[in-house]
Amino acid sequence: MKTIIELTSAARRKAGLAGLEAQLDRLSLGEWARKGDFVELAGRGETIVFMIRARRIRVDANDVQTLVFELDHPPRPAVR
Repeated sequence: MKTIIELTSAARRKAGLAGLEAQLDRLSLGEWARKGDFVELAGRGETIVFMIRARRIRVDANDVQTLVFELDHPPRPAVR
């Protein structure tokens, strides 16, 4: 199944400050990745830690399924 990454607004700001846009565009997480997992990316002189805040399956009009991972920053416990 195809996977894509989406960012919360806070994660998008941090990624921009750290110059990680291109790296995040190339990032491909496997189906094994779960909500609450951490994703560490090398930024400008530091490692930036994102958290998988949510995962969902998107089904388009042609029944093509895509697994969407939503990354957040800073990592924080998920609300249950």
